[in-house]
Amino acid sequence: MNKNLFRASAVAAAAVAFSGVISVSQSASAAQTCSTAVANARIDAMPGIIPEAQLNVPTCVEVLPDNKVRGKATVNWEFINDGQSDMTSKRYTSFKVTTRLESRVPGGTDVVVTSKTCDLTANINAAPMSAFACLTPSATLDPSKQWSGDATVVYDIEGDNKGPITWQLTGSPLMS
Repeated sequence: MNKNLFRASAVAAAAVAFSGVISVSQSASAAQTCSTAVANARIDAMPGIIPEAQLNVPTCVEVLPDNKVRGKATVNWEFINDGQSDMTSKRYTSFKVTTRLESRVPGGTDVVVTSKTCDLTANINAAPMSAFACLTPSATLDPSKQWSGDATVVYDIEGDNKGPITWQLTGSPLMS
């Protein structure tokens, strides 16, 4: 199997695996709708002997029990250790996710209600496998509007000399 086809298969498998986790891990106190789009999963090649990064970032809109709503993006990552990989070197010079809570009147366009940028650089460099949820501040739920969560990731791989990469994620399905 060629390397690109293998990577595409791995990304698709990771997206399916993470979507299974998302669909069953909802809190009893909150309802959420999440995007499990394949576009929200990728594999990044790292320079040298640092293993590839498998990334998956579902985006969600979450209704809280106090008539509030918020956006959520959960960054899941894993660096596969093949026994010869460098698991201790710095992987990213920067890794930030901006999560947005958006609303729209039916038939209208999205309007950003709240947003938050989370810097995961230290987290992702410290752990070969983990997850981190970036939550927007909550807003009052207006039932006359539709709500969604969306996010953008901007990161810079250490030592690849390509500069920052912007990754526009697929937003969550609309929640009414």
